[in-house]
Parts: sequence; C-alpha cells; structure tokens
Amino acid sequence: MGGTGIAVPGAERLIWYFMRISGTLLIVLAGGHLFVTHYLNVPSETTFSFVAARWANPYWRTFDWLLLMVALWHGVLGLRYSIQDYLRSPAARAFGLGLMWALGIVFLALGTVTVFAFDAAAADANSGPLSDAMWIAEAIGLSLYVFAVVTYVSIVLLAVWVIRSLLRGQIPVYSGGPGQYAWALHRATGIGILFFLLVHIVDISLIGLGREIYDASVAYYARPVLVPMEILLVGAVVYHTLNGIRVMTIDFTGWGHRAEKISFAVVMVLSILLTLPSAWLIIRAEF
Repeated sequence: MGGTGIAVPGAERLIWYFMRISGTLLIVLAGGHLFVTHYLNVPSETTFSFVAARWANPYWRTFDWLLLMVALWHGVLGLRYSIQDYLRSPAARAFGLGLMWALGIVFLALGTVTVFAFDAAAADANSGPLSDAMWIAEAIGLSLYVFAVVTYVSIVLLAVWVIRSLLRGQIPVYSGGPGQYAWALHRATGIGILFFLLVHIVDISLIGLGREIYDASVAYYARPVLVPMEILLVGAVVYHTLNGIRVMTIDFTGWGHRAEKISFAVVMVLSILLTLPSAWLIIRAEF
C-alpha cells in the first residue's frame, strides 16, 4: 500500500528503506540541533538574535532546512503506520492518510519559505504588517500549553497501563504484540516529536514577522509548567534515536536480533543518563 492507501508496487519497501535512511541522517541532523538548543543553550535562549546570527551563515540555513525536511517526512511517514493500525474504517483511513500528506506538504512549504526568505534586517525593524500582532505569539503559547497537558496526561495513562498489566501478572515485553514496551515507547515518542515539530515550525515562522513577536513566543519556553515538557521532549528524542539505532541493528545484523532484550535495557539506561545533563541545564536556567 502506498501512503494514500492505494496499492503501489514496491511502495512498502521504499518507505521501509526511507525510514531507516532518514533515521540515520537524523542521528546527525536532529542530534546536532538538540545538542545546540538543549545542551549548549536552553530553548528560551533561542531568541531572534540567536536565529538571525545562525542563519547569517548559509551552512546553518541549509542544515536547518535539511533537518526540517528529513524530520518532517520521517515523522509523517511514521505516523502512517499508526493510521493504518488504528483507523479500521476504509473511509477514516483514507481521510487520515490524505490529511497526513497535506500536513507534510503544507508544513514543508511553510518551513522552506521561513528558512530561505528570512530577511534579518527587515524583521529586526518590526515593520511588517503583522509585527505587532502579539495574539499570534499568545496562540503559539496556548498551543504549547495544550501540548504539555496532552504529554503529561499521556504519560499518566501509559504508567497506569503498565502498572495494571503488571498487577494482572502480564509482562508484555517482547511478546510480539502491540504491548511490546520498546515498540509502544518508540511509537509514542515518535508521535509526540512529530506534533511538537509541527508546532515548532509555526513558532519559528514567526521570525519573519519581527523580532518582538518572535521573542514573545520563545519566552513561553521559560514558563515553569512547560519546563517538564521540554525535558521530556529531550528524553523522547534521545530514546527515539537510540531505539532507532537498536531497531536497525536488529534489521541488518545477526547479533542485533540475539541481543534485542539486553539492548532495550541499554537504550533505556542511556536515554535517562543522556537526558539528565540537559534537564539540569534547563532547570538551572529557568528556575
């Protein structure tokens, strides 16, 4: 089946390889971006001046656009698996897949225009027609609050599911079904990262409207209620990356399959350890 739900010869194989090739590229692209924005800095420090200085270098503009393109389509095509798994009605599935492609195309266009049409001098002058429309920054802030609430509630529900499974004597790890913890966490973190990426693309697009409106939107990242979400986002990216590497070792090597249980434990431990430095930096800066 192709991404639209129509049978396309070889589409599944092409998407399968794309997910692994794009995942490999994201180790460098997303990993590098995360290191700069969440380990060397904190999100509330990625102000207009920070982005303008970064995009003054054509290399960084190209880097950020490649990150946008690869991460967006990796996430969109990854979402396709959830649509096919959970939307049983043919009509609902067709609608979901169509919406998936529309989101990918629209947000790629928005991100591309934002990156390559950005004029630092014009935006810094706050002279655009929407440069004083602070309600846009407030709308972005509200969307971040909504995303945070959904994230926190999802974690509670996931924890309840795990505890109830254990109390019933069911340990669905590596059972081969949808209760597989590694699989469930990979899908949950992937969906969370994708939806944050969509919000972030809209957020970063405000930089073209002016310094004041963009800095007002970035300031929301310093709000205490959003700090746990930021730390969880770092953990989600780290886990998704490490587990993606683990999945590829299972796919392409013999030892990866034999060591998949212990490698999951290693991924979990490393995810926590690698998230802690960023968590400490963010908490120290925002509290």
